[in-house]
Amino acid sequence: MKTKLLPLVAIISMAAFAPAHAEDIPSEGTTAYAIDADGDVVRDGFGGCVRSIDWTKETAIAKCEGWEEPKPEPAPAPVVAPAPAPKPAPVVEKVQEDAPAAFRGFFDTNKADLKANAKEELDVYSGYMTRNPDKNIKVTGHTDSTGSEAYNQTLSEKRANAVKTYLEESGIDGNRIEAVGMGESSPVASNKTKDGRAQNRRVEIEVVK
Repeated sequence: MKTKLLPLVAIISMAAFAPAHAEDIPSEGTTAYAIDADGDVVRDGFGGCVRSIDWTKETAIAKCEGWEEPKPEPAPAPVVAPAPAPKPAPVVEKVQEDAPAAFRGFFDTNKADLKANAKEELDVYSGYMTRNPDKNIKVTGHTDSTGSEAYNQTLSEKRANAVKTYLEESGIDGNRIEAVGMGESSPVASNKTKDGRAQNRRVEIEVVK
């Protein structure tokens, strides 16, 4: 009877050490373990993976060795392209305003009074100087040859100052206006004729800055 019980005891003892159905582990293409016909790693009687002679730590399967499965590296954060820099505003070149037409105002004999047409032209200069505060002018008075040189010098200065005063009354700073007299020294026509003398009784304006 004892000889009949021994095999049964042996079977029970082996069953106690036999593992429950172990999970199949795919070979993952490695040759570090023995592989069965289904491509899975062969288990031993204790459920361990059967290593081959090619086994190394580098070729081992973590699940077979009970190691922690390597965590996948997090995907790199998407690279956000910087917003394109705004285009610079177009440079608008300031158009240089041309100076008014050359001014030449005429006077009656022995007079320094501005005539109506001269005032109209001076209004144009006043507007120009208001819009261009960096501009200055030079006002030059002239006479014909009638009278003495000293008298004509003084009269030419009065004519230049008459223009300066008018522009100042229009709001232009007098420091921007240089007024000089040339007397009879710079005629533009002959003083031998009435028409020539009329052309010489004048005031001229020059933009100097």
